Amino acid sequence: MRGHDKLAVVGVGNWGKNLLRNFCALLGEERVIACDTDSKRLQELRAQYSKLQTASDFSALLENELIGALVIATPVVTHYELARQALLAGRHVFVEKPIALRSVEARELIDLAEKKKCVLMVDHLLEYHPAIEQLKKIVQNSDLGDIFCLYSQRLNLGVIRTEENVLWSLTPHDISVMLYLLEREPVRVQAHGASYLQKDIHDMVFITLEFPKKILGHIHASWLDPQKIRKLVVIGSKKMAVFDDTSSTKLTVFNKYAARSEGRFLPRDEGASIISVENREPLQVACEHFLRCIERGERPRSDGHDGLRVLRVLEAAQRSLDSQGMALEL
Repeated sequence: MRGHDKLAVVGVGNWGKNLLRNFCALLGEERVIACDTDSKRLQELRAQYSKLQTASDFSALLENELIGALVIATPVVTHYELARQALLAGRHVFVEKPIALRSVEARELIDLAEKKKCVLMVDHLLEYHPAIEQLKKIVQNSDLGDIFCLYSQRLNLGVIRTEENVLWSLTPHDISVMLYLLEREPVRVQAHGASYLQKDIHDMVFITLEFPKKILGHIHASWLDPQKIRKLVVIGSKKMAVFDDTSSTKLTVFNKYAARSEGRFLPRDEGASIISVENREPLQVACEHFLRCIERGERPRSDGHDGLRVLRVLEAAQRSLDSQGMALEL
């Protein structure tokens, strides 16, 4: 954006307020506008940020020529329409995950962004986590050997949504990381889950992703669990890695593997290495990346195409859930 351009954060609720905090820190409060339909929430923000402007009318933001970018942190069902209007108005867009609810909508947003020469970025937050960035280098350098499988757990007795199920609410994080690390999409998707608290809104889900080269991915997500777990395990032929976002030790590489000896396999344990990880908030890294892409005219790491790839997996997983766990080709 130009030095005087402003940025508007649309939707400043539970997650939007974190986006607001980061963009205020990066740009200065005077260059950020908070937009929400909740007047009490806006009043509280004005008390917290003395130079912050607020608004309640989204369409008015599009008429304000000083606003160069919009950050959309509204309910999922509104992502596509708000992003579409912003792009049509020639504004750069940072949209929360998932990018939309249908692939056809995501493709339209991608085409619009390219036509209008606007940056379109999806907040696949974990792709900007310093530990995941380190893990990506480890995988790329083949330090783990051939990748056999990955599995993730995203569990907690946390926020229980009423407008979306756990698949759409939680698993985009894990899907995006697996696709980011492997640099490929799954060929087959299968999902099982259950609804206990609300009719037809799944509280827990188990997803199996089959990738080329026999690589398996597995995701367990639930907002109905006694433990808070945010973990990703990557199993390779030479070593194994564990990313644990709830631990002070974010990334550990285990020199464990199965060695063939005299016609049989024996487990080998040659210790572990704690990987040094930069202590930075992933959301800050993502916000900085968005602003840098605007300034330099670059394509974001988690651009619209990345959003579409994740959305295709979500759609397939939802169809599998709806068909009692049928495995579906992607």
